[in-house]
Amino acid sequence: MTDPAAANPAGAVGYVMTHYPRNAQTFIAGEIDSVMATGMAVETFAMNRPDAVELAVPRARERSAATHYLKDRPLGAIGDAIALTLRHPIGMARIKWLALTSAGGSPRRMARRLAHFVQAARVARVAQRQGIRHLHAHFGLAPATIAWFASRIIALDGKPAGFSFTIHGFHDFVDPAETRLDLKAPAAAAVVCVSDFTRGQLFLQADSAIWPRAHVVRCGVDLTAWQFAPRERGSEAPTIVALGRLSPEKGFSVLLDAMARLRDAGVVARLLLIGEGPERGALEAAIARFDLADRVTLMGELAPADVRTELRRADIFCLPSFSEGLPVSIMEAMAAGVPVVTTWIAGIPELAENGVTAWTVPPARADALADALREAIENPALAATRAAAGRARVEQLHDQAANGRAMADLLRRLGA
Repeated sequence: MTDPAAANPAGAVGYVMTHYPRNAQTFIAGEIDSVMATGMAVETFAMNRPDAVELAVPRARERSAATHYLKDRPLGAIGDAIALTLRHPIGMARIKWLALTSAGGSPRRMARRLAHFVQAARVARVAQRQGIRHLHAHFGLAPATIAWFASRIIALDGKPAGFSFTIHGFHDFVDPAETRLDLKAPAAAAVVCVSDFTRGQLFLQADSAIWPRAHVVRCGVDLTAWQFAPRERGSEAPTIVALGRLSPEKGFSVLLDAMARLRDAGVVARLLLIGEGPERGALEAAIARFDLADRVTLMGELAPADVRTELRRADIFCLPSFSEGLPVSIMEAMAAGVPVVTTWIAGIPELAENGVTAWTVPPARADALADALREAIENPALAATRAAAGRARVEQLHDQAANGRAMADLLRRLGA
């Protein structure tokens, strides 16, 4: 029988994710495309299937058809775990024990870890059949856990597959007991960080012995899909676009306060807020409280093509986050030539440099946010200068093709 790995001398890597494809995570699809463009074979694994809206996006059905969904056929995944346990009873018992002890005594977390263990068995079986030499997960939560367990399972057959994972920001660090970076990072061949800030946060939670294995590979955008177009102000009120999940850390309630301050100062502007999430009701209440119904529109979640359309029309992009890694939405706005107003937190200043490529203000300061928005509105020449500098910075740091090549090079060095 031909060894699948030998039949694929260029190597193969398995990407493990929570969802794939997903409109809110187009940067992952872009990275995978760019890695594959270097000649590397990629097999995709996702815990959850996309919904009908996400499948309507171009190439989504193609991506979905090629993806292994780990929550499909749960009895089959349990069967994989049983078969592997019969073949390697002691080794599988040790990995199961690792899953349970990594939960820190929480019954609910133990149940999740057991589910991840079973899903890891499914990944391991596919990886062995497909000759996958390395597993890479996006985000340090469940996908990294599954890749970690799967790499241990694969090694039981004497042909080890390493694993690595990419960490992004807030959700990867907010609950150390859940992410267990203190265990995953030492076990990983590498940890990829999307910004220097994210790498620093990893250093807070992981022993210094693993620091040399932390690599910064920034998220990228397809610069061919985001043509730079200088803003041309018309007679209508300037349009501010904000984009992100409607969740507390995005700071959209502060943006609504800033919009009210602009109105009270006689500054005419309208806000389109694109996204969906648990804060929608609170934001609707704030719009009513600030009497902003004629100035603010909640657009809901839009397909990537519709997001591009709105950004092309926008006069200003605003993201007033309290906590982030380094948002792809800022990269996209800068790539399109939209002047950016944001907060000076986390990895954002690595791209949005105050006074150079953007306006950045302290988080949770509606007054400072309103002042920055007002200057961007009332000084279009300055806004155009910063927008041009923003595009240049994105080309330098966040070119999807170049960053995909860097990721592929790293994966090859790791054994993929």
